[in-house]
Amino acid sequence: MATLQSKSWLASIATVLACAACEATDPAPRPSPPSSPPAPRAAALESAPVKASAHALARGRELYDAQCAVCHGAQGRGDGTASYLLSPKPRDFSSGRFRLVSTDNGVPSDADLVATLRRGMPGSAMPPWEWMSGADLASLAQYVRELAVTGKAQTMLAKAQEEEEELSQDEALAIATGQLQPGTPLALGKDVESSAQALARGRQLFVQTCALCHGLDGRGQGVKNQWNEDGTPNQPRDLTAGILKGGSTERDIACRIRAGLPGSPMPATTSYSDEELRSLAAYVRTLIPAGSETLDRLARQTIRVTRTHEALPRAPADPAWNDAQEAYVGLMPLWWRDARVNGVRLRALHDGRTLAVRLTWEDATRDEEILGQSTFTDAAALQFSALADAPLFTMGSTNFPVNIWQWKAAWERDLQSVRDVVDRFPSTPSDTYAHVATADEAMYLTARAVHNIQSVERRTNAGEALKAEGFGTLAPLVGGAPLTASGTWNEGFWEVVFVREMSSDTARAISFAPGARVYVALGVWNGSAADRNGQKSVTVWHALALDP
Repeated sequence: MATLQSKSWLASIATVLACAACEATDPAPRPSPPSSPPAPRAAALESAPVKASAHALARGRELYDAQCAVCHGAQGRGDGTASYLLSPKPRDFSSGRFRLVSTDNGVPSDADLVATLRRGMPGSAMPPWEWMSGADLASLAQYVRELAVTGKAQTMLAKAQEEEEELSQDEALAIATGQLQPGTPLALGKDVESSAQALARGRQLFVQTCALCHGLDGRGQGVKNQWNEDGTPNQPRDLTAGILKGGSTERDIACRIRAGLPGSPMPATTSYSDEELRSLAAYVRTLIPAGSETLDRLARQTIRVTRTHEALPRAPADPAWNDAQEAYVGLMPLWWRDARVNGVRLRALHDGRTLAVRLTWEDATRDEEILGQSTFTDAAALQFSALADAPLFTMGSTNFPVNIWQWKAAWERDLQSVRDVVDRFPSTPSDTYAHVATADEAMYLTARAVHNIQSVERRTNAGEALKAEGFGTLAPLVGGAPLTASGTWNEGFWEVVFVREMSSDTARAISFAPGARVYVALGVWNGSAADRNGQKSVTVWHALALDP
């Protein structure tokens, strides 16, 4: 059988093992790797990860299982139950390739991981977790690194077995630990004054090195067909949209230019002087229109629900809505696209007995046709949880049940008269049966006979109350206070109003109370973009604070 040194990919194992033995971050006891001369070190690593305690890793795993595993998978391989809904795909930590780094070897520091968790990844479905405490973010970052080390070691073992190499689990873990040690922090220089001279130099550098992909105007119209290392497609970022994964300050941009985005077509650029780097970053910063980032900011906020002593408004255009404080809530498509609904404006009122919520969003097309395989309806939903840390993308879980209020534009159209397939396709055979007595028609219209809301004969409400405890559990909420929902489309904007009594006579339906708070997340479906089911745009959780 071949020795460890017989293959090039393991040729430097002795040096790596010695380095890893000194710097391993796994708190669990591991047998010492074979002894070998220590590898020389140029300098102490300022960004080396802090040794994680067993308590920190346990807390990190708890948070990861609740908030991250649904996308990234239980073992961090990017194969969670929600991953098929998402593009870009969730990161496979076992690859050891993280996009947002600030070190010379492309391995993220603990500060890099925490910053990514806190900020999220704009331009993807990765939400921000800025509402977590600093200690929890640090624990979660340590656990993510642990998953990366363990996953990379498992990949090494599988490869060694395939190539009939001798490699123990302890050796693989030591190698992976060494490979995932952060390098030296990159030098990024200081902010430059945005003088005409500096911006002109930055523009020159941009044209020379960035415009091939991002286009001369920064709109990402250069080389379009690009691929990540893992084989997934990629496109140059439209810099003018202000949606930059690693942040949009001059220093953030300088870091992305210097370090690149490991695993993506965006290369590291180390040839610039600090002054050139910051001039280029300052120029890129000028491509972002003022205020554009605000439209896409996804951060938890507290939304006030104003108490009124007047009659609650039921119509979207009722002037009584002016008494409610308006909040702008950013949206992110789970399957990312540049043409999207950026966000929703929300107003809410209550009178101590009933809650009314109005949503307003821009949509250039009025999509209300649902009769057909290639037609999809505009829709909106409110998802409620009594807990602040309910899973976001799974529609709850066994331990975190949620309520959902959904409105559909197609149902709004049905309020005039419920349409059947023959209304759109007149040549289609009718569902009526001439030989069947009227009393027996229900035998042939079974969905309508059991009062399936999708098949009602008359529709009096464009909304539906639902419950969910995770994927595959979405179902009508039976009992509880009735929900009403109605909407109007006018000159490119939808306005939808949901109304429900605050108290509920069933534990399955969430209750509201003056002076209390609940958590709400929003979903919007754009029919012209073929949104349906899990293809939609969503918000993060926000707190609804009801006036006492």
